Amino acid sequence: MASANLQMKVRTLDQKYQEKVARLFGENSRITYEKCELKDGIEHFLSENHCPDLIHIAHTPYYKEVFDLLLTKVKSETCMIIGQPYATAEKKLWWKEVVADERTGVTFDLYDVGLVFFDKSRVKEHRIVNFL
Repeated sequence: MASANLQMKVRTLDQKYQEKVARLFGENSRITYEKCELKDGIEHFLSENHCPDLIHIAHTPYYKEVFDLLLTKVKSETCMIIGQPYATAEKKLWWKEVVADERTGVTFDLYDVGLVFFDKSRVKEHRIVNFL
């Protein structure tokens, strides 16, 4: 993303510091890679900044908490990417709740990821995209 949009700044929060990821991201000055407790890191980021336009929630057991924290700050331009919405029975149930939530707008189910948009000027709908 940072390569495609030269104005974009990317901030990546991870609970476990990964040297390979740090080296890869370190090559681009617009990418910040931080090790932190996700909930604390997101609360700190949101207190200093506005909600990002694109949010990727992946590889964390705290997906519900992260989503709920960010949900209070989203704008109509915000898009959330939910990684592996069918990873567990619990996450599958939660994904269905996200789709039905009146605070979300258009949602797309791509199976490996879910996309959530918040533009309330559009009719709320859910689309399943099958690539087979």
